[in-house]
Amino acid sequence: MPKNQPVSGPAAFQPLAAGRRATVQYLLAGIIALGLIGWSLDSLLGTRWILPAGIVLGAVCGYYVAFAHRRTSGADRPATGGKQPDTDKSN
Repeated sequence: MPKNQPVSGPAAFQPLAAGRRATVQYLLAGIIALGLIGWSLDSLLGTRWILPAGIVLGAVCGYYVAFAHRRTSGADRPATGGKQPDTDKSN
């Protein structure tokens, strides 16, 4: 198999698959991080409601971060990396 050929399907589906993968990763990271914080606080304070609240808050925050990431890394940036600085110093 050539090295420059994508492994996970046709090139037309690569951006969509990468966006979905990033969304799932952000969701899981938020759920795990705030779930662990909620579990720790539940253990420390002797409550039972902080863990579920942390899981829900982690899912909401993860979805928000995924949405913000997709919004800033989309089509609003030029494909060439933006305007290059002027390197002509003949003035």
